[in-house]
Amino acid sequence: MTHNDKQVFISYAWGGESERIANELDTDLQASGIKIVRDKRDLGFKGMIREFMQQIGRGYAVIVVISDKYLRSPNCMYELVEIARNKDIYDRIFPIVLADADIYNPVSRIKYIKHWEDKLKELDDAIRTVSAANLQGLREEMDSYDEIRDQISNLTFLLKDMNTLTPEMHENSNFAIMISALKKRLSAEIEEIISPRQEPAAAPKAAVTKKPRAPRPSKPKKTSSGRDYIDKVIKKLIRDDYQELPEERFGELQFIKALEKNTKYLFNTLDEFHRFVILEEPELSEDRYIEIEKDIKQYAKGLGDKRSSYVHVICLVVTDNVSDALKSLVYETKPAKYAFAEMGSSVMVVYSAQEDDIVYPKVVGENYDSKYSEKIQTFLNL
Repeated sequence: MTHNDKQVFISYAWGGESERIANELDTDLQASGIKIVRDKRDLGFKGMIREFMQQIGRGYAVIVVISDKYLRSPNCMYELVEIARNKDIYDRIFPIVLADADIYNPVSRIKYIKHWEDKLKELDDAIRTVSAANLQGLREEMDSYDEIRDQISNLTFLLKDMNTLTPEMHENSNFAIMISALKKRLSAEIEEIISPRQEPAAAPKAAVTKKPRAPRPSKPKKTSSGRDYIDKVIKKLIRDDYQELPEERFGELQFIKALEKNTKYLFNTLDEFHRFVILEEPELSEDRYIEIEKDIKQYAKGLGDKRSSYVHVICLVVTDNVSDALKSLVYETKPAKYAFAEMGSSVMVVYSAQEDDIVYPKVVGENYDSKYSEKIQTFLNL
């Protein structure tokens, strides 16, 4: 997605209340000077539907009209998954949740998960009845159903957690709040990386003596080599089927990148998630490392409990330099055991930009029959 392409899209299920809301939105937004890109008007005869849905997924701003039909529609859910895939979903989506979209009750949200599990099984069973030579296109749809099933829990929770207002509130105000939020999004400048500003020296004032302020400690500069390394790691992980997730925070930790991979075990009856998160700590002390390690362990456990699936978190900390004392601490660290006694486990890996090298716990390669050392080299030692 390019920031210059500031278009507003709408994702909705055809027919009924959803289309009525979409039509009203279209009219009111055009009256306010905002044009919506929508399928029935802009796709065109013989336009490629899947390509258009991917374009929606990359949209700078996307109005999403959530209904029960939407949450059960392969095309609608494909669009929502595509929106999530292209990052910054919280900033880019503008949801309207209709009354029949039962996402506020966790038991009801499970029904949507069950719906997609059933659809996936139905398609899988049907595929098994024909020869592999006749499966052109079906495998792609199978993968799409699989991804929807994997993502719907997170996506419905996000929608449930946002204050979306009711359709009645939007309609009574002619979508004034929605229009205001969209205009704010569309007028936002591209975020710049701002260097510390130098304030112009003020002219001295007569007869006024000010006590000089102590200079603020300058923030450590982030190393370009560290950033380059992060980009390379992400590219390698994505090629290994990791999916890039929206930015997220846990307590005081702000991950600059998060990626996830879903692996199925035990004849597809058990899902395991590998979550890969990246932090940047220009100056990493032993005490700070211990604090982060504790937070990451809690993060992994919380993810597992929340998802009712086993989650293994790999945390990569990028820093300028790793002291000998810190190397020893990382090397001797015993990560949470990779076992199903708990719903989450974690491991910390530290990258030194100055040395262009990684440090990770020795116990990872020693205690687990996981070829973890080889994986570390494959993904991190670039």
